Amino acid sequence: MDRITESLLEEFSAEHSLTLLDQSKQFEHFASFLAVRGEHSESFDTQDLVVGDDKSSSEGTDTGIDAIAVVVNGILISDVEELEEQLSTAGYLETTFVFVQAETSSGFDGAKIGTFGFGVLDFFRDTPKLKRNSKVSAFVEIAQAVYSKSSKFRRGNPICKLYYITTGKWTGDGSLQARIDG
Repeated sequence: MDRITESLLEEFSAEHSLTLLDQSKQFEHFASFLAVRGEHSESFDTQDLVVGDDKSSSEGTDTGIDAIAVVVNGILISDVEELEEQLSTAGYLETTFVFVQAETSSGFDGAKIGTFGFGVLDFFRDTPKLKRNSKVSAFVEIAQAVYSKSSKFRRGNPICKLYYITTGKWTGDGSLQARIDG
């Protein structure tokens, strides 16, 4: 990790009381914050978004996803009740799903990109192939509630954004691009 990114990560971790986490977990929170703040400008806690398994957990898996955010009408939604409140207030749904995979390595890993993409596809499956932990399952429940209200979509279908965030520089590798497009 370069000095600038490391400094930004240290400052972010201190401000958000994440200093007790290992650096890779801190980076998951940092990357999640950067990806989601582009969709939601109000303050939020990345603890609500990071779904990665704790190494000591035997609960399940994160399906290759480090963080998930559901933004409805500009509001970050954390449960189905909030979705219902937003719908009753606004009368419509404009939804963006944000998925984040964060890697502290300076390179891009085709296998990890593939796992991330597969995890996101599985997230939207009616019959998932991957075991989900409770945090991923809670977001799936919100997604299912969004799609059950599809008659309330205002400007088309929900938008889905995937962010694979690493400390490396993208060089346009054809093999990796094929993996992403695949």
